Amino acid sequence: MLAGLFGVTARAQEPEFRASKPAVRKDVIASIEGQLAAFRANDVAKAYGYAALGLRRQTPPQRFARMVRDGYPEIWTNTRAEFGLVRDDGERATTTARIFAKDGTSASYDYVLVKEENGWRVAGVLRHEVQGRAGA
Repeated sequence: MLAGLFGVTARAQEPEFRASKPAVRKDVIASIEGQLAAFRANDVAKAYGYAALGLRRQTPPQRFARMVRDGYPEIWTNTRAEFGLVRDDGERATTTARIFAKDGTSASYDYVLVKEENGWRVAGVLRHEVQGRAGA
């Protein structure tokens, strides 16, 4: 879930991301929602299973849990999410999600997913601004 997992490549080498077809959008969002639901259920092992293989190779489950708890508090204590446009190139997908936390705060996150043998998996997350409490 670290944004730094992806190196910067020359613009000419970047894949062309297009708006995803409905089936891809559904699968990408289902993977993110599955991971968020696992965090809501306090099931770190299940949430870890939604992480991309590359991330799991670099980050043991305990470190993964600490990283999410400390660096992505809205994800750790999420109650729901709203998703923006999903884009993909067939191998990688991106979307922005507004994640709402139990304490009433929310933040936007850019998600990067990779297509693996068992479906789309979360490879990186970049946190944006934190919003105040709803209605505050």
